[in-house]
Amino acid sequence: MNTTEFSLRSENRGAVTLIYTHGPLNEEAGTAILRLVQEKLDQGVTRFVIDFGLAVSITSPCVASILEIAEKIVDEKSGRLVFAGLTDLNLKVFEMVGILLYAESCRNVQEAEVQALM
Repeated sequence: MNTTEFSLRSENRGAVTLIYTHGPLNEEAGTAILRLVQEKLDQGVTRFVIDFGLAVSITSPCVASILEIAEKIVDEKSGRLVFAGLTDLNLKVFEMVGILLYAESCRNVQEAEVQALM
């Protein structure tokens, strides 16, 4: 696994868009995730799962982008956002900055996908 390069991929499963992150999540990664989510929102998608299982690290600028994403999905579109694969440290950071007021976290993508449909 290359831990120095960021990559992003998504897939649609019914009403849910799954977003998979890989590598270090810096400001550039946050912007890419935000752009992808905005494209999907513009297409009418409102249910998202973001998998952080292969993320090496998440920087503050990326955390800020994730907060913006959460606000767009939940406040602006009344959608659902569920995270999968967060480390304990990242879970605490997301809680401290208020992201978990908008979203919830599950251990794996399968659980997150079910939660996104609720």
